[in-house]
Amino acid sequence: MKIKLFEFGDLFWVPEFYHAFLRRFMGALYKVFGYHKMWLPELNAFIDKAGGTVLDPCAGSGFVNELLIREMGKKDIRFNLSDFMIDKNPEFRERINRLGDDRIHYLEQPIDVLKDNPDFRCPKIFINSFHHFDHEQVSQIFKLNLPHGDDVLVLEYCDNSFMAYVSMLLGPLVAMIMLPFITERRLLLVTAIFTYLIPIVPLMLLWDGIVSSMRCYSNRELKQVLASAGFEDVKVTTTFRRNLLYPAGVTAHHIEAPKAE
Repeated sequence: MKIKLFEFGDLFWVPEFYHAFLRRFMGALYKVFGYHKMWLPELNAFIDKAGGTVLDPCAGSGFVNELLIREMGKKDIRFNLSDFMIDKNPEFRERINRLGDDRIHYLEQPIDVLKDNPDFRCPKIFINSFHHFDHEQVSQIFKLNLPHGDDVLVLEYCDNSFMAYVSMLLGPLVAMIMLPFITERRLLLVTAIFTYLIPIVPLMLLWDGIVSSMRCYSNRELKQVLASAGFEDVKVTTTFRRNLLYPAGVTAHHIEAPKAE
């Protein structure tokens, strides 16, 4: 069974400043360490097969989607973004939609990926978010997408491995260094107080990072969920890459919808 632990980033009652800082911090990590670039081979292949249009239902700030589109350089692509938590920080949605880039759009209303959405039957991408779903929810995602021929791509920068836990232990220190440069001015004072004077934010980041790593799905676990959902013959292709800046590495799982007979 997948470990049932909460993450502060998933909780609505957690103060706004933490959600805002968490999203900006993740965006800064992508820019500094560039680990999103290691997903490009799998993402390019996925987009080509998808025909260009995909939905990221748990997009958060949308920073990584923007970075990936710039790296891909494709013109015939459409990233639709959605997130249930975005109302906590609507400025992220507004920033994406102000880019004036037709290749990326943040939907005004969140899409519940656990319910059938006929208007958004398209391949789905989950970037650092799939581990938030338990086995039953993952099974439901597969049942709602695979029978319609919609592949699922799971991209994770965390993993249930020793090096991943080491990187999560270093995360709070990196966050404390970056805080003055990435925090929105209106939230800087309260975020600084609960980071430097009362170190709640670093502890919350540490907890979220460790729990995320513990909850990440392996190739074997995904196949087990697929089998329990009645998709024994579905192909799951898993790749792992690392670089000097991020030795913990990133993972990509491509779950391919069965071909229509």
